[in-house]
Amino acid sequence: MDKHIYLVGFMGSGKSTIGPVLAGRMDRPFHDLDNLIEKEQERTISEIFDSQGEEYFRKLESDTLVQNPPSEPCVMALGGGTFVNRINRDYISKHGISVWLKIPLNLAKRRCRNSQHRPLARNPEQWESLFRHREKIYQRADLPVDVKGKSPQQICAEIEGHLSEIR
Repeated sequence: MDKHIYLVGFMGSGKSTIGPVLAGRMDRPFHDLDNLIEKEQERTISEIFDSQGEEYFRKLESDTLVQNPPSEPCVMALGGGTFVNRINRDYISKHGISVWLKIPLNLAKRRCRNSQHRPLARNPEQWESLFRHREKIYQRADLPVDVKGKSPQQICAEIEGHLSEIR
């Protein structure tokens, strides 16, 4: 398969954990969109949010995704909000396969409760509303994969099984 694999999902779903494991199993490079932005901007996502706001960050995110495509097929972990943008979804659909790492709200809360580097996780009520909103959009991904109760290896094996059916 020569398409990119884009991991989408809510904060705490395991995109940055699953990504390198899946890339290794598929013998592909791994990229984390948030890390690419931080490296390019020489500051953290939180610093960007705090100084210039979410709208500015979302433009940076989209520009980084669309204007710097990886030269070879890769696995890329996207930020939790990347897939919400229709332009990003269209780009992802044209250039790759989107894999939704489905996580239940209670597990996402547990994984993110002490996270200082997630600007949108600071307000619990807003966070739950954001989860519900994004979940509806994540459903548009090509492959849904439940993550609850599974190891990274099990999740990757399931993704690879689905991908082999697409080929």
